[in-house]
Amino acid sequence: MTRLAGKTAVVTGTSRGLGREIVLAFTREGARVVALSRNAEAGAAVAAEATAAGGVAVFEQGDVTCEADIVRAIARCEAEFGSLDVLVNNAGILGEGRLHETSNEQWNQLLAVHMTGTFWGCKHAVTAMRAAGRPGAIVNVGSILSFTGDGYLAAYTAMKSGILGLTKAIAIDYAADGIRCNCVCPGDMETPMIEEYFAGTEDAAAARDEMESAYPGKRIAHPREVAAAVVYLASDEASFVSGTSLVVDGGLIAKTY
Repeated sequence: MTRLAGKTAVVTGTSRGLGREIVLAFTREGARVVALSRNAEAGAAVAAEATAAGGVAVFEQGDVTCEADIVRAIARCEAEFGSLDVLVNNAGILGEGRLHETSNEQWNQLLAVHMTGTFWGCKHAVTAMRAAGRPGAIVNVGSILSFTGDGYLAAYTAMKSGILGLTKAIAIDYAADGIRCNCVCPGDMETPMIEEYFAGTEDAAAARDEMESAYPGKRIAHPREVAAAVVYLASDEASFVSGTSLVVDGGLIAKTY
């Protein structure tokens, strides 16, 4: 499969879950990837896994809350692969709580990872793409909470809504440069993060059943299903798709009750 043949990419938050699946999917489709993650051991293992499968991926340790780390990852992509064609802003953390239960520290941490990290990634990717005179694609990872609300997730919902708004503004501002910007908005996924959520409940099995029962298909997504949507938006198949969102939620938010 070669839907991303010849393309280069930086993907953030790649040590597990959706980020891992994006790296594997991109390299299977022919992209050369710089995988950025805080976790050195797990992040390097994902890049090695992609390489062992015949792809090209290099690991860059870094944190999206540090602007210099993002700049370094983009510079490495240009130095090793000759260009930056695609950026995927995937790094994220979960923050639970109603508004009055959300501390300033928690709010600022979510803001730093989700909004500021995405802002820096987009800013420096756009700068690199424009300087090279090349078209490019940015895929930001939002959520179904970019569109709707849910209980006990006030700060997280605000961040995911903000990512969608930023995506639209970037798409408008840089269309003339050939730069597309879109948002993938998944529902719940089978990731370590969701397993950690279940483990923190009084009854993990009951919590899983309640979550899955809300979906029309009575299951949540596998991250590879969401990674496939990211591949599409990064590819030339989506050459006239920009400023929009691709919801991957099994029909959840199509429901009225």
